[in-house]
Amino acid sequence: MDVGILGGMAIGLAAIVGSVLLDGGDLRAFWNLPAFLIICGGTVGATMVTTSFKDTLRLPRLVKMALFPRESLMPDEVIATLVDFAQTARKEGVLALQNRAAAVGVDPFLVKGIDLVIDGADETIVREIMQTEIHSMRSRHTKGIEIFGIMGGYAPTMGIIGTVMGLVHVLSKLGEGTDSLGRGIAIAFLATFYGIFSANVLFLPMSGNLKGKSEEEIQMREVMMEGVLGIQSGLNPHLLEQKLRSYFSSTGAVKGYGF
Repeated sequence: MDVGILGGMAIGLAAIVGSVLLDGGDLRAFWNLPAFLIICGGTVGATMVTTSFKDTLRLPRLVKMALFPRESLMPDEVIATLVDFAQTARKEGVLALQNRAAAVGVDPFLVKGIDLVIDGADETIVREIMQTEIHSMRSRHTKGIEIFGIMGGYAPTMGIIGTVMGLVHVLSKLGEGTDSLGRGIAIAFLATFYGIFSANVLFLPMSGNLKGKSEEEIQMREVMMEGVLGIQSGLNPHLLEQKLRSYFSSTGAVKGYGF
């Protein structure tokens, strides 16, 4: 589980709740079902129009994959695997990599690249196929990232719409008395609060989180592609290792997210 997402949201929510309580406020005053429905329904509906019904249905899956990414890929492990493959290819030939690449735990993208080399594809073809797959993955990731960005843009606007609707409702009853005027205006502004809160604590941070994860996975795929091309060209394993390590300023876990 990505504790950074839950931890960050929890801190943001705790700060808001704490400020209300320290000021002597009542948390029940911040709950209003109509305002909540306007934000949720309006934001999802506008997002569906902007993207598509199919893309909008991916929201639960995107959240799940952000919170529960697949097994981590360590740069050191990937580089060590590629260097080992390079050493085997130099000593026994690329055909000797067939069983090694099919081993459990080897990334499917790397297996595909090794298979292309074994099948005798030239360097241009190998690069084009692997780059095309990286491009397709980037496009797929971008759609998911944009959905949360779009929702973060619409939510505050929906909040303003909800507030205007609330004010219209309050002012339309102004002639009946002013006893409940203050409470009505306060409730009307809850829609703006919900919109700004959801955009800046939920949607936009989630978009940024997915963007960072996407860039890490794309970088790892590029490293694998360069490793495969280095193996194909017969590059010295030591030089290949140095080349691949230049992609990382520091060693850390890079996760496979596949969203």
